Amino acid sequence: MQPIILIFACLIIGIVLRWSGRLPDTATKALGGWVINVALPAAALGSVHDLKLHPDWWLAAATPWIGVVLAIIVIVPLCHVFRWKSHRAGALLLVAGWGNTSFVGLPMITAFAGSQWLGLGIVIDLFGSYLALSTLGLAIASIASAGHFDWRAVGKRIVTFPPFIAILVAFATNHLERPEWLTQIVTSIAETLTPIALAAVGYALRLDRISGRLAALGVGLGFRLFVAPLAIMLMYIALHQAGDPVAKVAMLEMAMPPMLGASIIAIDNDLEPDLVALLIGIGVPLSMLTAWAWWSVIALL
Repeated sequence: MQPIILIFACLIIGIVLRWSGRLPDTATKALGGWVINVALPAAALGSVHDLKLHPDWWLAAATPWIGVVLAIIVIVPLCHVFRWKSHRAGALLLVAGWGNTSFVGLPMITAFAGSQWLGLGIVIDLFGSYLALSTLGLAIASIASAGHFDWRAVGKRIVTFPPFIAILVAFATNHLERPEWLTQIVTSIAETLTPIALAAVGYALRLDRISGRLAALGVGLGFRLFVAPLAIMLMYIALHQAGDPVAKVAMLEMAMPPMLGASIIAIDNDLEPDLVALLIGIGVPLSMLTAWAWWSVIALL
């Protein structure tokens, strides 16, 4: 319960800071810069170390990638139908395509499936959500913000993206012992991700700007909270694996609200920040109900 309370508290702090006028209008960019360049890499370094992998976890780890591909298949045509511009399409793909498999997902795993499955949740988050965000997500953001595909620019952004570099370093040093002081520093920095990211979203959240964005909100949250988990559940049913505890955790993770890291990247690239903040601000509270509903179904499989 404590992580869930923290999420709401940090969103409210961001809203209050905007109302107070104590921070400049560019505060969201500054806070997002810390998240992308410092906190996300630290979280990747901290998650990988001493992580034990199991061969039967790889399909579960691939589910965030499957979710993103499905988002492209579903959302891009809808954007053409509604004649939405590339900035809105990019925002929806990033925020609806990626679920919060860590700071909401891990507490949900503990609450519903049990703490013994946290290792699997970390694998799904790191090899699925984080790795996909550091590559495919960054490509989507670059294309949507520029309006065209420049493979050199996209490739340069990916290989110089701090979270991607951190994942590579974490893989290369996973077998090495770390001094306790280094572990504590990495952990402390990583723990700033959730409060600062949510404060940045709260700062950008303006419920008075919901007008004209209801259809986009419906598409984004409809996909993230209903279509994506349903698709993964049907996939596991078709594979006759829906009763496997690993599959149940993967399905639960797919029912999570929009990912904070993806939302910060969208805001950092000026992909309709008002819509992004609304998707997070509405999606996170709503997911408390929808995730419980999905687990009620998943547990019966």
